[in-house]
Amino acid sequence: EGSKAPSINRHAGRHLEAPDYHLQMQRKDTVIIDVRNAYESDIGRFKPPEGGATLLDPMMRTSQDFPKWLNAPETKEQLKNKTVMMYCTGGIRCERATALLNQITDAEPEFKTKGVVMVRGGIERYLKTFPEGGYWKGKNYLFDKRMEQAPANKTQEALMNDVDSSCCLCHKSYSHYRGQHKCAKKLPSGLTCAVPVIVCEADECQTIATQEPQRLECPLCVKGYQTPDTAPDLVGQKRKLGLIARGGTDVVTGQKVGVDGTDISVSQRLFVGKLPLTITASKLRQSFERCNCKVQGVHWIVDQTNHAFYGSAFCHMASLEDAQRAQALCFLRLSQEFSKKGNGRGKKKQQRMARMAFAPLKEGEVWPPSPGSFCEVEYPPIGS
Repeated sequence: EGSKAPSINRHAGRHLEAPDYHLQMQRKDTVIIDVRNAYESDIGRFKPPEGGATLLDPMMRTSQDFPKWLNAPETKEQLKNKTVMMYCTGGIRCERATALLNQITDAEPEFKTKGVVMVRGGIERYLKTFPEGGYWKGKNYLFDKRMEQAPANKTQEALMNDVDSSCCLCHKSYSHYRGQHKCAKKLPSGLTCAVPVIVCEADECQTIATQEPQRLECPLCVKGYQTPDTAPDLVGQKRKLGLIARGGTDVVTGQKVGVDGTDISVSQRLFVGKLPLTITASKLRQSFERCNCKVQGVHWIVDQTNHAFYGSAFCHMASLEDAQRAQALCFLRLSQEFSKKGNGRGKKKQQRMARMAFAPLKEGEVWPPSPGSFCEVEYPPIGS
């Protein structure tokens, strides 16, 4: 994101239509990379034919892991002098992923591929082109109400034979993500993994997931997998390739970049807007924590005249990394409970999305607003 974003216009990979992408998987000296998150790959992926392309799984907890995986010496060795294929749900993530790889190879003369390609329209279009599945095995994880996509003409029995994912508790073969269950294991950074996990419909598993969520563990944590530590110097590469002009202006994003490579517009403070009037500091913190981001302080933004709250806040994040991780999401998912209408009993949850953006301090601005006297309050002010 920001000054680290590659130039899609200059470096994006070449699009292949689904039939050509299918044929490319049959060729040697080819690798195919799943640029989705690991939990998406768990329920479905491409399986190239024997003697054809080699499938590589970056095993990403989040998309921020991808540059580090690409930068690892063992990854570069696997990609060197190969045709590199990439795929994702609908093709959007591949635009940036292919551009990132092409930028790295452009900046590093000793690291070259035979070309980088992606399937136009992603997995979704491939499965529409090959309704019996082609080289696809399992289900395509979706982020809309459908939840998943399967080849239209594939029998249920054949689809079940493709599944190699399982419930994280009883290990029964299962491929549905339901209930928004997350991995509870701690990473070396001290943050919770929070990768979605599969819990089957068995009563015992559902009870454990609800009452003992600390027992939930994703396949990556079970394996003890850790993301490579070193990210490529993407800003340095852009300077070398002329993508950051004199004066420090990034020609890709238009943002100013500091002499040390930092994005001047990046800040540990975030502006969060479109909040419900019923929000509280605790609920806001919990929403960030579900995204693996820690908040140091919440400051409600109020009207200067009547001191009323209209749905915005500044959140001072625990670290710059927390701020960058949160801002990369663009939206913050909020859970809001409300009473059912009519004779309905109990409460119902509604999802709302808040907007986020970096909020760097202006010249001469003091933060928090009143040093020594500022303290976080649970509820936003109601005005005077």
